[in-house]
Amino acid sequence: MTTGDLQRLLSTHSAEIERIVRRYATSEMDRDDLRQEIAIAIWQAIPRFLGHSTTRTYLLRIAQNRAVTFSLRRARNRALFRPLEVDPEAPSRDSGEHDLEFLQLQIGLAMKALPPQHHELLTLSAAGYSPMQIAAQTGRTPGAIRIALHRAREAAKKYLRHGSDAARSDKDGLP
Repeated sequence: MTTGDLQRLLSTHSAEIERIVRRYATSEMDRDDLRQEIAIAIWQAIPRFLGHSTTRTYLLRIAQNRAVTFSLRRARNRALFRPLEVDPEAPSRDSGEHDLEFLQLQIGLAMKALPPQHHELLTLSAAGYSPMQIAAQTGRTPGAIRIALHRAREAAKKYLRHGSDAARSDKDGLP
């Protein structure tokens, strides 16, 4: 496989790979690292592609698996290397910055607590995709997407109001 072939594959599926990257990496530096790891994994795996699935499915499965591994490794490293002191540059509790960081943290926790289907729909919607565009990407009808988006928003609101127990109880009732 040439570099041009790899670039063509990555650019063809860049939007889908980017969704996976954004789901598993929060900081821009982590996203860059994950994109690079995915590109290397695809470059190494493509010679073993046997054609039992579409190229898209094969590449996205590689990206998904690499992202899960990346996420687990980051969590393990964070647990092992916790900071010893409080960040002196952290915003004070009376600043608006603190409130903003708190809200971002709560929304991030709510998104992580949601089932993957809800998380993906809310991420696509927040990225500016319409239900029609999301339906085209996911193979569902626009009406089904609107209903699923409503349910995902309600689950996120419920989590933000009541915490993680509420979100866990919603996972069982997915369509």
